Amino acid sequence: MNLNATILGQALSFFLFVWFCMKYIWPPIIFAIETRQKNIEESLISLKKAKEEFLIIQKKMNETIQVSKEKASFIINEANKQKLIILENAKNIAVEESKKIFLRNQLEIDIKIMQERKKLHKEIVDLSISIAEKIIKENIQKDKNKDLIKNLIISLSQIKN
Repeated sequence: MNLNATILGQALSFFLFVWFCMKYIWPPIIFAIETRQKNIEESLISLKKAKEEFLIIQKKMNETIQVSKEKASFIINEANKQKLIILENAKNIAVEESKKIFLRNQLEIDIKIMQERKKLHKEIVDLSISIAEKIIKENIQKDKNKDLIKNLIISLSQIKN
């Protein structure tokens, strides 16, 4: 066997193999690699854009949260102020109502005291009249000062009525 012919045959088959690979196999592989590189670049660009959008949205969200916290604290402060006002009004109304009740009860007590004084005065007058009548009856039986006694009885009867 000839070594030159073998080398030449191997070289020729290598060149045919390389040409076949470069013509039919290499272009789809290169195309796949380039497509993959483009996809990776596009994904990286999309990732950067998404990251930027995420940061923008996060800033807006933080601002919105801050504004919401401020509004919430304002609402809570207003609610506390309203609570204090309502409590103060309720306290004032309760004090006024208690004063009215106290005055009403005091008036009722005063009226009852006056009624009891009138009853007591009437009982005293009745007792005085009955005592005076007994004394007068004793004196009438003794026939002393009949005119004086009659005048006294008439005046006591007028006081009783």
